[in-house]
Amino acid sequence: MSSPVYVTLFFLMTQSLCYVAQAQNSMSTQPEATRVIVANSSSGNSSTIAIPPATSWTGTIGFGGPKADTSKMDDVSSWVNLQSDLNGLMRAKTPWHIVIAYEQFDEDGDKVHSGTYEEFWVEPKKFKISYKADDLNQTDYATGQALYRLGDQQWPNRAQTQIPKEVINPFFYAASLRGVHVRNMSENFGEHSFNCAVIENGPGRISSPTQYCFDPNGSELRYTRGSGWYQTTYNDITSFSGRFIANAIDVYDGGKPYLKLRVQRLETIPSVADADFTPPLDAKNLSGQRLSGVTPIPLQQSLPEWPDSLRQQHFSVVVEIVIGKDGHVLSAHAVSGPQNAFKSAEATARKWTFQPYTVLDEPTEVSTKIVLSNN
Repeated sequence: MSSPVYVTLFFLMTQSLCYVAQAQNSMSTQPEATRVIVANSSSGNSSTIAIPPATSWTGTIGFGGPKADTSKMDDVSSWVNLQSDLNGLMRAKTPWHIVIAYEQFDEDGDKVHSGTYEEFWVEPKKFKISYKADDLNQTDYATGQALYRLGDQQWPNRAQTQIPKEVINPFFYAASLRGVHVRNMSENFGEHSFNCAVIENGPGRISSPTQYCFDPNGSELRYTRGSGWYQTTYNDITSFSGRFIANAIDVYDGGKPYLKLRVQRLETIPSVADADFTPPLDAKNLSGQRLSGVTPIPLQQSLPEWPDSLRQQHFSVVVEIVIGKDGHVLSAHAVSGPQNAFKSAEATARKWTFQPYTVLDEPTEVSTKIVLSNN
């Protein structure tokens, strides 16, 4: 079953490829005097930067108030491109190979899954990605023309898809935002200070808690505050192909562990053989098919006008939707909840728009579910 999108605020290879060798662009550890954690205190350790857990935030809405000081703002797309040239591997121009060991935790902070993510990357449409875990074993082959999958055919869950983003593309969340700007500021955590970039919405919209904090003496990304209650810390920073990579990344949700990521191997690929990216005959072609089991990003949401008889009740309506290649909802069908709320829920769901879901940069249709609640 596909994962629902809620209305509330809101790829280990079994063997290595022969051409991969550690080369002149291998990682080199940088001296690091501080470690960043999410905790209420650093327990008196001056070399540890403790950032309070995110369990709430105060938003503001400015209707008709003074306009934002645009002289202190930068376009977020330009900012993301600039930072991606300094941190992560998203904009790397040299083929690379990475292995990431991961642990996944539940809402109570207890470990529930563990495994390894491995990727051989040549270019945006040519790569090989493998998950080998207790709940997922698959390999994806991107040939430049199509995407093939060998092994388990379900799509990785939300936490598993977040693994490479946090390491390889740490600015993935900011890149998904629209109508926002970046404001630079200094943020103090105890006796330590970070250079931070705060993501702000335009006038008349709810403010966002999103921020990215960098080492005060350089451009190394050390902490992010993302969507919901997600917080990510970046430690054991290394240099690779002229950019900074964190070997130890911890993601928290509501102050509790969510993902523990450790880079086990990172190296360049000195030569590329097309045969190494050719899928086996029994791999399934995923290109051009309607997808399910993925979570598209909502860009515009509407709230239902419930019937008068239901407005004092607490209930939820699950709506199955099909999202077109352009991000608009093609169909909506309520499947659970009060039946006299179905019509309103379906009409509302049709007004939603989503960021087009792409496979090898080609938009594709998606079937998923959303939950509309009256609380």
